[in-house]
Order: sequence, then C-alpha cells, then structure tokens
Amino acid sequence: MSNYLIRVQLPDRPGALGAVASRIGSVGGDVISIDILEREHGVVVDELGVGLAGDHLIGLLRDEILEVDGVVIESMRPVEGAMPDRHAELLGMATELFKQVSSSALLDHLVVRVRRSLAATFAAIYDCVGAEVVAVDGAPPPPDHLADVSSSLVLAATAGADPAGAAALPTNGIVVVGDVSMAAAGMAQDGLVLVVGRADPILRERELQWIAIMAELAGHGWRQLV
Repeated sequence: MSNYLIRVQLPDRPGALGAVASRIGSVGGDVISIDILEREHGVVVDELGVGLAGDHLIGLLRDEILEVDGVVIESMRPVEGAMPDRHAELLGMATELFKQVSSSALLDHLVVRVRRSLAATFAAIYDCVGAEVVAVDGAPPPPDHLADVSSSLVLAATAGADPAGAAALPTNGIVVVGDVSMAAAGMAQDGLVLVVGRADPILRERELQWIAIMAELAGHGWRQLV
C-alpha cells in the first residue's frame, strides 16, 4: 500500500467531493482522510489522504481526478509511513514543548517540528527586538530579507489579536517571495515571531491557523523558562 496526500481545488457545491472520491475509488484507491484547508469565493481546497495499491497507479489517479469538472490538483505528495493525524500531532507537539528545560531548546524544538509537520522549506524564529534569527531549521532567506518579511507579516498576524495578546493569523497573513509562500505568527508580547516558508504547495488558511496556535503555545512555554 502506498499513501499520498493529494491537495485539490474543487467547486464549493454539493457532490463535487463525492465525484472526486468516486474517481479515486475507480482505480482502487481508498480515501483515508479529508482535511478542509480553505473555503472562499466558491472554491474549497481539500487535502485528501489516499491509499493506493502501488505507486504505479498515481498517474492514472491524477488523470481520473482531473476528469471531474472544475477540479484542479495543487499537489500529490507521497507519505512515508502512516497518514498524518493533525489533531494528535498538535497535542504531541504541545506536550513536547512544555517538556523542554531551556528557552533555546524550546525554540529549536519548535522550528524542527513545525517544519517537519508542514513539509516546509524552512521554519525560523525572528527576534524583532534584537533584530536577529534565534532559531532556524531548513533554508530560510538571508537575515535582512527575513527581517523585512517578518515585520510585514507580523503586522497582519497581530491585527486580529485578542486582548490577552494571542496572535490571530488571518488568511491574508501570507506573502509570496519568489516561489516560496511565507506566513508568520507573533509569540504573544515577547517580540519573537515564528516564520514558516514553503515552496509547494502554497500555505493555506488552516495551516496558517495551525502556525498561530503553535506560536502562542510556544510563547507561553518560553516565558516560563526565561
């Protein structure tokens, strides 16, 4: 059995997802999970966890899905091992963050786990007060470039912050630089910003919300250690 994450754009109308699932079933595929990543302007972006009898069927599966009227495939990514469970992963990450024994270890753990979970190009913590990158995993843009992007994104990320200081990341809290989409979330009032970039596929609304939740949790854990 081969597992894939297949991200599709489809019309926001009854039966559209069912038609895609039917096409997947026609090649012997099994829809294991459905994650609604974004819904706006009459279009839904879904990420489907699909099990196939073998990798040789992926081309045929692509052709079958594209037979559904109005459907666009954003990406088809193989999954090693079991299909990811976002809810369990979020709980596990939160638990591990609060087990860290130093602030630097917490930040290092955060960027590694966030990057791995989102299959991102990079994840970094930028200190807006000290004007420096304090933790990074992957290949981020140069520090001065990251500073500019971080400053613009955190304004969008904190525009909807609640009175307690929790960062809210709206759909427009994202920019595209070159071929990399970037999103940021402030870690409450600490001056630290979690910045995540991914080349393909583009970050979507639910993923931005997930980034904001992890930034807020990490911010609370970080303050207990400094």
